[in-house]
Amino acid sequence: MELHWHGEADPNADRAWLIRHLVFETGKGLVAGQWGAGKTFGVLDMSGSVMTGEPFAGRKVMRTGGVLFIAPEGAFEIPVRLRGVVEGKLRGASMARAAAGGSPIDPDNLPFVWIEECPPLTKAGSLDRLIATAKTAAAEMDRRFGVPIVLVVIDTVAAGAGFEDENSASETQKVMDAMGALSRETGAFVLGVDHFGKVSETGTRGSSAKEAAADVVLAMLATRSEAGEISNTRMAVRKVRGARSGYEIPYNLEVVTLGVDQDDEPVTTCIVTWQTQAEQAPQPTKAKERWPQSLRVFRTALSTVLIDDGKDAWPFGSEGPKVLAARVSALRDEFCRAYPVSGETAEKQADAKRKGFARALKAAMDRGLIATREIGGVDHVWQVPDGQE
Repeated sequence: MELHWHGEADPNADRAWLIRHLVFETGKGLVAGQWGAGKTFGVLDMSGSVMTGEPFAGRKVMRTGGVLFIAPEGAFEIPVRLRGVVEGKLRGASMARAAAGGSPIDPDNLPFVWIEECPPLTKAGSLDRLIATAKTAAAEMDRRFGVPIVLVVIDTVAAGAGFEDENSASETQKVMDAMGALSRETGAFVLGVDHFGKVSETGTRGSSAKEAAADVVLAMLATRSEAGEISNTRMAVRKVRGARSGYEIPYNLEVVTLGVDQDDEPVTTCIVTWQTQAEQAPQPTKAKERWPQSLRVFRTALSTVLIDDGKDAWPFGSEGPKVLAARVSALRDEFCRAYPVSGETAEKQADAKRKGFARALKAAMDRGLIATREIGGVDHVWQVPDGQE
């Protein structure tokens, strides 16, 4: 391992960026979000930017090159969606650049390559296979285009990981470590596309170790009606290690018609159009934060169990208020599945999880965040609404 000494590095050297103040030149990150919010459209838009040097979400691209897209989920959509980026954005950018005397872009021959499978990253030997494939792609990218691969996308992490238990912190750490190793071996930034959990407020699905290990976390958010209609689309910059975060960049999903099919029906896809003039700055921290960071796992478990196990209940009789309550035992089980612990034996790990749940339950009750009561001989729990604690 190489030793780095203080005083020998340039103290004025800037961070190395792929996209200034948003994505590092190397490292690992996540683009997560709800279904229908345009996660893959967003990463394909980013791909178009790093291949051509066009700005991404109003940010300057600092390093251009090729893209390796690993698509174990939805690979059949890549050609038409990439064509949408070309016709909806890059062809016009190419014409504008040529008119201004800039370096040419060939929108019909981009440095973009994809594979339709991903060896399960939690399994032995998979990382070596993936690195070998990436190096083969990089050599051919250099031969064809004379550029390095600067961005590797895995869409989606869940499909490529091979999780036995997605809530396992150790399995999640294996996947994030594999993404980091792939970045080091290729010299590219590795970006995983991931889903949010059942409750969008709790962030990326699975173990909290996922976002904790990432250098960058971007979230594609939207408001979705019960009918599935999408509105208020925006990208939240949840985390950029060592840089500004906590703000949102609005965008629209614009429909692009690419032609007609054999039945003369229009072939359409979407592109992302960024509304950078409406970018929202970080909001000041509210004076009163009801749920502290230390209760994040507990809050996620509570939200999940209220969806899966919750039922309408009248804990104080028919004259009292109706609440959505779940069994405390179900909450305990969900919390223990998601709560990362270390221990030499399974018995010690189980004991640590039990104590962690007891502490979290007491802390939530002391803060007035939850209430508990025996209903029908079984202990139940529910969340106390704002203003009623």
